Amino acid sequence: MVRRSRGRWAALLVVLTLAACQSTSTPKPTSAGPSAPMANTAGPLFYTKGGSLYVSEPAGSPGRKLTDGPADAQPAPSPDLSHVAFIRKTTASDDGGELWVLDLSPKLEPIGPPRRLVNPGEVDSSSGGHTPQVGNPRWSPAGDRIAFLETTPTPAGSLLTAAADTGTVLVPQQPVWADNHYAWAHDGSHIAWVTGRSDVRPATVSVSIVGGASTPVATGTNASSVTYARDGQTILFTNPDSSWLAPATNPFTLRTGGVYSVAAPAETGATPPAPTPLFTRQGWTYSDIAALDSGAVAFTAREVVRGDVASKAIQVLDKGSSLPRTMITDIAQMSICQDTPRGGRVCQAVQGPAWGAGDFVAYLDSSPERSLVVTDLDNRNPKQIDTGVDSFAWAPPSR
Repeated sequence: MVRRSRGRWAALLVVLTLAACQSTSTPKPTSAGPSAPMANTAGPLFYTKGGSLYVSEPAGSPGRKLTDGPADAQPAPSPDLSHVAFIRKTTASDDGGELWVLDLSPKLEPIGPPRRLVNPGEVDSSSGGHTPQVGNPRWSPAGDRIAFLETTPTPAGSLLTAAADTGTVLVPQQPVWADNHYAWAHDGSHIAWVTGRSDVRPATVSVSIVGGASTPVATGTNASSVTYARDGQTILFTNPDSSWLAPATNPFTLRTGGVYSVAAPAETGATPPAPTPLFTRQGWTYSDIAALDSGAVAFTAREVVRGDVASKAIQVLDKGSSLPRTMITDIAQMSICQDTPRGGRVCQAVQGPAWGAGDFVAYLDSSPERSLVVTDLDNRNPKQIDTGVDSFAWAPPSR
C-alpha cells in the first residue's frame, strides 16, 4: 500500500491518459449455499470477522468458526493446512498483537485450544517506546518458519522470522524495516521486501537471506508491493506513478507507473541489473502484485484523479500480453474513512486481494457490507462468502 498526502495529490497531479485497458463486466456476486460450493482447486480460504477466525471449505461455501477471539486477525495457514497462524489482539483497533497458532485436523477442525507462539514483549524490540506488537504473518513455503513484522503505529516494522515449532525468533544480521507487502522465496531461504515508509520518498526493493544479510535489487523506486515470479529467479514489483512529482524534491529514479521485474541476486552484495518494465502507464497507482499459476501477473490498479475518488480495480497481465486487462472494476478502496465528531477523519486499512492455487482470487467488494467474494480468473460465477470481513488468506503452495 502506498501512503501519501491527499492534498499533494489533489494540488499537483496532472493526469496523463493512455489507451484504456480491455475491461470485462463484473457479475453481481451470488451467495454460496451449502449445496453449491465453488468448484475449484484453490483450497480452503481462512478469514476473520468480528474478532473470530473462520474457514470457508471448499472456498465459496459459508464460513465455519474456528476461534472465539477476543480480537483475532490476519490469518496465515501453513502449506500443509495442519496449522493456521494468526494475530491475537486485545482490541480490534490495535495495530498488532501476539502471534498465535491453531493446530488443525485433516478435516480442518481445531486440535485443542490455540497457543501463543511469539510474545512481542520478549522480542528484541525496535518499537521506539510503543507497546511491542507483531503483525502481518506469512508462513514460509517450506513450512518451517513464520515471518512477521514487529509493528508500530505505521504499516511497517522490523521484519523477523520465528521457528514454527518453538517460536524462537531469528533476528537478521542487518535491520530490515519493511512495508507490509513482502514475499517468501519459493524455497523459504530468502524474503523479498520493500522499504517501509510513511511519506512520498524513494523506496528500495531488497532480498534478505533468512537470518542473514540483505541485498538491494532496485533502488530509487516508488515500489508498493513485491513477489517472486513463478520461475523463482525473478522478482516482480508494482511501481505507482510518480512522474508528476518534482525531481528536485522527490528524487525517484524509477518514476513511471507500472509493473517491473528484476533478477534475484545470485550472491549477496552483487550489483543488481536495471529493472525491466512488463508494462508502464502514467497517472496510475498499482499494488497487491501476485504471480499466478497460469503465468499471468495480477495486481490492483487505480487511476489517480483530483479528489482521489477513482475506483480500485483488479487487473491481470496475461502471459504473452503487453497490456493488462481489467478483471473486476470496483473493489474496496485502500482505506475506509469515517468523519469524527470533532471534524477529523479516521481511516482503516483494507486488505487487498489474495490469490490462491488455480488462479482463484478472494477480495472485498465496495459494498457498505464489505463482502468477501471468491471468483476465478475470468470472474465467472463469483461467490459471496461473508460480510464484515477484515482479513483473509489462502495457504501458500507447499514446496
